[in-house]
Amino acid sequence: MSELFQRILIVDDEVEMLNGCSKLLRSWGYTPTPTTDGAQAIRLVQQEEFDLVLCDLYMPEIDGMQVLAEIKKHSPNTPVIILSAYGTIDRAVAAMKAGAMDFIEKPFEAEHLKILVEKGIRQNNLHKERQNLINQLDGRYSFDNIIGKSAAMRRIFDMVESISSTDANILITGESGTGKELIARSIHARSLRKTKPFVPVNCSAFPENLFEAELFGYEKGAFTGASRRKPGLLEYASGGTFFLDEVCEMPLSLQAKLLRVLQDQQLRHIGGHELIQVNVRLISASNRDVEKSRAEGRLRDDFYFRLNVINIHLPPLRERHEDIRLLAEHFLQEALKTSTKEIAGFEEEFLLQLEHYDWPGNVRELENTIARAFTLAKGDMITTAELPPMIRLQSSTPSFLNLGLLEAKQHMVERFERDYLLEKLKKHRGNVTKIAEEAGTTRRNLHRLLLKYKLDANNWRPQQKSD
Repeated sequence: MSELFQRILIVDDEVEMLNGCSKLLRSWGYTPTPTTDGAQAIRLVQQEEFDLVLCDLYMPEIDGMQVLAEIKKHSPNTPVIILSAYGTIDRAVAAMKAGAMDFIEKPFEAEHLKILVEKGIRQNNLHKERQNLINQLDGRYSFDNIIGKSAAMRRIFDMVESISSTDANILITGESGTGKELIARSIHARSLRKTKPFVPVNCSAFPENLFEAELFGYEKGAFTGASRRKPGLLEYASGGTFFLDEVCEMPLSLQAKLLRVLQDQQLRHIGGHELIQVNVRLISASNRDVEKSRAEGRLRDDFYFRLNVINIHLPPLRERHEDIRLLAEHFLQEALKTSTKEIAGFEEEFLLQLEHYDWPGNVRELENTIARAFTLAKGDMITTAELPPMIRLQSSTPSFLNLGLLEAKQHMVERFERDYLLEKLKKHRGNVTKIAEEAGTTRRNLHRLLLKYKLDANNWRPQQKSD
């Protein structure tokens, strides 16, 4: 922000002092707003935004302490510098205890005032930058960006909303690519710890000896190569959230040590004796079957019970097909933000093939598929030509071997009906009357089928008009 837009409120009943301060601030590139009236200063603070306030402590009727109290009430992060005359230093100190940033004794040197003003402006800018980061974090991990309209996802959103303000440990389970870390970050962003660190650790990424050193930290000389003291990741996360991804891959010996840390909220560096206080909220995630991992001895029971105070299970994408179109549109909009391409959307057949695919890589695979299609698209619509061959193949030849006869028959009938309708829509360019006549059915029944398969006849009409 240019200094010319940084506004400073000056409150002093001495007109000469007021004019002198205003002249100095203008010469330094600031925009002063002077007033001799404490009541008017309070009104200004209530109605406008200032980057800094200079306020005389002793004034008739409404003094500086009252002005300060109102500033802290309406704009608590605005820095206030108290101007104090001889004999009022004790009150100036009291004002600082009440929230003033600093005070300067009259008469003062211009350079001294300049230093304090610059300090206050820096403090205000830092607060704004921090608030902006928090707002970005809230926006990135808000439910608007964790996409899903299915009943399963709505239940998860409700759960995240209700548990975020607690400190309960959480275990998030689900297949790879379902968005476990995104949910973890959303919980952190909505929690009371959101201004503190979120530290993610992948438990399969470290060999056991290195993992322990990274987790707990070490002292100089603790082992070969330990040339300096190094804090552990748990210390960096203190006050915030510690996210253990792929927790079932953590070595058993480390599970026992981490359990002790979680119980005592204390740790020791490798090679150290000092107990170090840590305060973390633990969120864990696993794409394994945790009950099977317990049965196989890969996950200690006591450690599991400490992790799994609350469980959130993310369903695979194949179990929430109603979210696929919504997700595809979201990823398309994200791609458009950083591109000069002008793509209006997807052809209906493209979306149908997405819905018939099993998505073993879940949401991550869908995101990559949309990114690929967006990159390859040549026209203003994304078509099936931009789909990877595997998706086109599986979508056109679904397997019903694991279904019962009646269920498999129903799937085949639905597939035939959908394909039949698509061909007729293309042939008659979305003319519902002609399609109904050729199909030997009523317009009402045809509209019911189109609604069932989420087919909009308008998408095939040259001019978007109804029959």
